[in-house]
Amino acid sequence: MSAPTLVRPPSTAPGDQVRSRLLAQFGLGARLALGSGREGWGRLLLTAAGVGLGVALLLFTASFPGIVEHRNHRLYLQNDTFEEGPAGPTGQSVLVADADTKFRDTPIRGRVVQPEGPQATVPPGLAAFPAPGRMAVSPALADLLDAPGNQLLRDRLPYPVTGTISPDGLLGPGQYAFVLGSSGLAVESGAHRITEYGHFSPAKPMDPRLVLLNVVGLMVMLAPVGVFLAAAARFGGERRDRRLAALRLAGADRRMTARLAAGESLTGSVLGLVAGVALFLIGRQLIEQLTVAGFSFYASDISPQPLIAVAVALVVPVLAIGVTLLAMRRVTVDPLGVVRHSGSDRRRLWWRLALLAVGLLVVGAAMALPSGYDPGRTDRDGLFNPVQDTRGSLLVSFGVLLMLAAVCTLLPWLVGAVIRRAGGGGLSWQLAVRRLQLGVGPAATAVTGVVVTVAGAIALQTLFVGVSQTYRPAEPDTSGYRFQHRVQFPTGAVAELTDRLGRSPGVAGAAGFVELNLTDPGGENWYGETVRIADCATLARFAALPGCKDGDAFASPIGDEPGMRFRDQPVAPGTQVRVNSVTGGGAAPLWTLPAVLAPAPRLSRVDPGIAYSGNLLLLTPGAVPPEVLNGQRRVVLVAMDPAAPEPLEQLTTDAMTISPQARTVSLFDNGQNHTYLAVKRVLTAGAGMTLLLVSLSLLVGQLERLREQRRILGVLYAFGTRRRVLALSVLWQTAIPMALGLVLAAAGGLLMGAVLQYTAGLDFSFDRSAMLTLSGVAGASVLLVTLLGLPLVLRLMRPGALRHE
Repeated sequence: MSAPTLVRPPSTAPGDQVRSRLLAQFGLGARLALGSGREGWGRLLLTAAGVGLGVALLLFTASFPGIVEHRNHRLYLQNDTFEEGPAGPTGQSVLVADADTKFRDTPIRGRVVQPEGPQATVPPGLAAFPAPGRMAVSPALADLLDAPGNQLLRDRLPYPVTGTISPDGLLGPGQYAFVLGSSGLAVESGAHRITEYGHFSPAKPMDPRLVLLNVVGLMVMLAPVGVFLAAAARFGGERRDRRLAALRLAGADRRMTARLAAGESLTGSVLGLVAGVALFLIGRQLIEQLTVAGFSFYASDISPQPLIAVAVALVVPVLAIGVTLLAMRRVTVDPLGVVRHSGSDRRRLWWRLALLAVGLLVVGAAMALPSGYDPGRTDRDGLFNPVQDTRGSLLVSFGVLLMLAAVCTLLPWLVGAVIRRAGGGGLSWQLAVRRLQLGVGPAATAVTGVVVTVAGAIALQTLFVGVSQTYRPAEPDTSGYRFQHRVQFPTGAVAELTDRLGRSPGVAGAAGFVELNLTDPGGENWYGETVRIADCATLARFAALPGCKDGDAFASPIGDEPGMRFRDQPVAPGTQVRVNSVTGGGAAPLWTLPAVLAPAPRLSRVDPGIAYSGNLLLLTPGAVPPEVLNGQRRVVLVAMDPAAPEPLEQLTTDAMTISPQARTVSLFDNGQNHTYLAVKRVLTAGAGMTLLLVSLSLLVGQLERLREQRRILGVLYAFGTRRRVLALSVLWQTAIPMALGLVLAAAGGLLMGAVLQYTAGLDFSFDRSAMLTLSGVAGASVLLVTLLGLPLVLRLMRPGALRHE
């Protein structure tokens, strides 16, 4: 009988043994967390909820590039009236006319379509062309039409609805749009002939100041997320302390206990990742119900970039492990219990100020980037241009991030410096001060997220105040003007259009004319000169005519200049000119300017559109060849009765009843920049979400701090300290760092705001009321979170809190 053969286990490399041991210890920590009963599951769920909120915000941020890409594609499909197709009708051609309108400041996209052949391309989002006199509408416009109180809109679009525009033909679920079928369109009346939908147009570069506002705002909103994730990862419980002590008694060393604690935090972070993905998917569906400054998005367009999503999935667990291991360095786990170290060591100031200085140097480096501004310009606005904005804004935002980190690190030093000199006061004050003197770290950490948010918000608000001066429309002087509104038609008889609008409800007067601009025979623009062609009675409403009959021409120069001038040269009668543009294409006819009889001073307070314009040439129809009037815009100026309800809406409805292509504007409407409004509202919503996130972070930190003080509170209550005194001491422990933090946030925020305004070429200014409001909201959130923690304080005062194993 042969001896048994001994089989040696396969040898493993030392590195593999270390990795397997680490993974085993992390896995044991995860199993202990999952099997720790109801209290342990409560801690895990709270950690998962906190981490999930941060992950959801990061995933939405990672979806921004995809949102822009999808929106650009949808914009491409809606660019259908910029480029002409074939000269004549074909089997695939379609006539498309612009019929955009606005109802109570709500923009509505409108298109009038007419197929010219059996194979004509159907508009995106539709299965077939609407029949003439019928329209298809977007779901948002259908709801707006059905809403009570919108009778004017129903009168403006009285066509039967026979279809719904699908998402393929819309920018978002909140876009108001309609497609109207027609049988009377023509290229000569302003329609465009196309064979396919979609035309690439170069993206209009965003104002570099808005780019800076966007990038800095994103950085400010995301900066507290790291603080929040760190606080959520450090949340612990009594059972974990007892488990760690039991493991030390069973033979685990300190490194192993730290890794077990990291394994528990890893479990919470992984659950938080799952919760974050779930919150992201839920929020993605709910976001279809939101419209911000006219922007809305489909859920299918919101998808995070894969690389960024993978980075989030990796960074969050690593952050949880790193924060836990770092926190365990100040914890001693012995077989008899857990001791958390604190002390009154003086903190060094130099490296905190150095961090601030580095942030300022980074901003200075952004200012030193090469730029393509005009060297002839002496103002600093020339430093910002589309060549430099992206690199410069990224560097500036990184500098702001460093300065926010400096504010974050200065808070513990400031609290420690003030607390060392604090004394006196009532019993609750003395208890709070003494507790802070033993260690300001936990108290300062609890409010760090709020301080960082307030400092960033003040900096952002300061930059926003400067930028808003550029986009704030000037208040127009509306007093005394004869006409207030302008209606433009692509074609039609001027007298008939004027008569029909003059008989509309609420219209007090109307003046119609043909308006055009001129070029020289070679196609070079005439700068500032406008030509209006109408009968003598209409022209007399714009200028003081010395006498008028058909065939006369008058010059109404700006200021005291004698006669019409082109590039500082008088325009002599007999000059050969062409019309600047002709609706429907084709070459503009060459014609000769008539002799001007005499200067005609323009009347004041008639038309604000010409009050400050350049030279005005007033011609009667007999002074212009009939072919020149073809394809030129027909304009009717309207005076409305001040007592009429919603005069602009009523006038727009009456004009679109005449022609869906009519365009009505208020002569005093300076308008708002929609990009600016979108940036403003998105940043406001993001700031609110960030403040909610930070408030939850503060609640997590307070619960952990109260858990650490449970025995101290129990002992003080057992020796006769009143509950009110203990509750006030807990409130003081939060209020003191918060007050100092708000002062630091105000100073740091104003410094960062001044730096941002300087980089944007703006004069320094700030909104004192907004800064006080931000500080007040932050202080109120801290007070509310502290009050929410008072029931736990009262529970910790029970005799059971004295129990210790």
